[in-house]
Amino acid sequence: MKIHETAFIVSTYRSYHEDISKDIYAKLWNNTKTELLIPSILKSISKDEAILHSLRNRFFYERINSFFTKNNGGTLINFGAGFSMYQFIIDDTVSTIEIDKREIIDYKKNKIDLWVDQNKLPYRETLYTAIDFNQKTEKEIIEMLYPLIKKKPTFILLEGVLFFLDQQTTNKLFRVFNKLQNQGDLVGVVSYLPEIEKTEVYQRLLNYFDTHNSTNDSFNHQTIATSYYKKIKGYRLQEHIDEFQLSKIYTPQNSFIDKTQLLNENMYILENYKV
Repeated sequence: MKIHETAFIVSTYRSYHEDISKDIYAKLWNNTKTELLIPSILKSISKDEAILHSLRNRFFYERINSFFTKNNGGTLINFGAGFSMYQFIIDDTVSTIEIDKREIIDYKKNKIDLWVDQNKLPYRETLYTAIDFNQKTEKEIIEMLYPLIKKKPTFILLEGVLFFLDQQTTNKLFRVFNKLQNQGDLVGVVSYLPEIEKTEVYQRLLNYFDTHNSTNDSFNHQTIATSYYKKIKGYRLQEHIDEFQLSKIYTPQNSFIDKTQLLNENMYILENYKV
């Protein structure tokens, strides 16, 4: 399995629980190959993955929508966008910059353009740019993105990415964010806490990736303590919640009992401030 294939898996998860994720367009990405793959993933790793990813999507949908409603538009900058569809379920006053590896960006842009022409999607002002976070320098990333930001304020989303990066690249990205954003702008980010490494479900995740991954598409297994987010220069931690807690809000009838049985991701909202 290559890293980009996880984008198909996650979008399919969202399509299984539209009432939770609020992503009514995720199903456009569904395909037979992924549908055949998912049962083995749920069996090998965790049967709850589809619901958990839908809860994550719901959280960011609510926060993104609230931010741009309050600010009467702006720009969503989606780092590691995959096949997420946030721009189509929020107000059309928001412009979007989508960033990912070349193969994902080219494929996504072609599909989105086609679906807009076919009236399967509403038109949204979207710019696409291919960036390899590991290869590009801080200066190069800023020079590529800064001219693309036509509307302020900005909400930067870093969803489902940090697991695949190392600490050095993560630090670089937050320095980039701070130089792109103004005071009051937000960053939404997802990561695992280090204590999850002791759980059986996390070890099953690593085993699945390590046994199915392409030898030419390696990735890191990064986990991050909450204290890291409290120390990022230029940002203050505004909100922190995990999927276990989200289940009690959005699926109280089926909320989980034991978070150690889940691949329980943590969501953070960081507010930019200038010192």
